[in-house]
This record gives sequence, C-alpha cells and structure tokens, in this order.
Amino acid sequence: MLWNAAAFDLVGGPGDGTDVGPLPAAVREWFRYGGDERMAAVCRDNVIIRAGGLRVGEKTLVLESDGQGCGDWTIDAGAGRDDPPVSFGGSRYADHFSEYVYARLWETLLWRERDTVTEFDHALPGGAIAELGGWLRPLPTTYGWALNQGCDATYRFDGDARVAVAVSGGAVVWSVVAAGSPRVREHFGRMVGAL
Repeated sequence: MLWNAAAFDLVGGPGDGTDVGPLPAAVREWFRYGGDERMAAVCRDNVIIRAGGLRVGEKTLVLESDGQGCGDWTIDAGAGRDDPPVSFGGSRYADHFSEYVYARLWETLLWRERDTVTEFDHALPGGAIAELGGWLRPLPTTYGWALNQGCDATYRFDGDARVAVAVSGGAVVWSVVAAGSPRVREHFGRMVGAL
C-alpha cells in the first residue's frame, strides 16, 4: 500500500487484489484492494461507487454521491496525476484522492463516537485552528462541503482527542470533539467555542 495506507488502516486493512483497469495510481489501488466495499460499509448514508460500477475511460469519474442528492464527489481521471484532486459539485473538495478517502472515513467514524461534544452554528474563537494544531496532529483539510451544507473548510485533528471543525467565514458550521476523558473533551470543546 503506497497511496491509501492510512484509509485502509481505518477499515481493517486492504482486501485481496483484483484488476480494475487504467485509473490514476491512488484510485486504482483503492478499488483494486476493496476500498470501495469497505468505504460503503462505513459511509452508509451516501452511495459509494463500487469497482463494478466504475466507468473507466470517462473523463469525470464519480466516486460517491451524497445521499440527499446534493452532489457527487468526482475526479478528473485524465488529469495525469497519480493522486488526483477530488471535487464536490464541481468545486475543490480535497487536494488528493488519498486525502478524500481518509477524511471521509475518519469523519464518518468520528460522528459515531459516543463520548463527544457536538455543536452547530457557533462562533470560532480567534486562533482556534492554529491552537488545535499545536495540541493535536493536523489531518487532511477538505473544502466546500461539510456533511449537508457548504463551508470554507473542514479541519481535522487527532491525538488525545479527535476534533473536526467545519468553518464558514468566522463561524463554525459544526464541530465535534471526541475523547474518552470528559476533561479532555471539555478542554477542546472550549477551544473551538462549542462550550
């Protein structure tokens, strides 16, 4: 595994390899080792395109469709990049395919956590994103779409807590803080303005 090792780690590793045809390297690896099936088992609210449904040879390749019909995650299969960018509804979502699959899986699993502080539509304290990066390990940032609404960016962090913050302007569209310790959850919940 070269391109999608982090995403495969989230779903228990890769499966057996199958031939999927000529695709960018990261995309080919994901489908070849069953990432599509594993992602479909985790991200059940959306339609995940399976290897059998790929339209190899098409310029725009649909990867996933929002369950509410808001748009599709796509790549330009002919862009000539091993790990191409991903768009949602025609706008940039992720800088690389490998970041898209990792972020989608990580975020979906985060929302299933029980020990969380979750808040919607609140102010973002000044410097919060930089401060989170000082405490936790930054993960891939995505752009333009946060679950069921637009945003400027969704920031993700991992470490003593798992934190995701979807931001639009100076406001937080939603935030999720997960940690086993109530004290740690409260610390990061206050940091992002959720408490």
